[in-house]
Amino acid sequence: MGECKRCRGFMVRDSIFNVDGQFLEIEMGRCLNCGHVVDLGLLKTRQIPNSRIPAKQEGVLV
Repeated sequence: MGECKRCRGFMVRDSIFNVDGQFLEIEMGRCLNCGHVVDLGLLKTRQIPNSRIPAKQEGVLV
């Protein structure tokens, strides 16, 4: 996966699961040396230049 930006240790892919209620899996990068954790989904979003994520539009009932 690469090198840790904090300590230059070895980064591995890891996942966090939520078993309460809705099933949710978050892809993370975790350093085996210092334990630093990085959200890989967030990093992918930040790497896309000029990306605009549309805001959630909710209908208004009148």
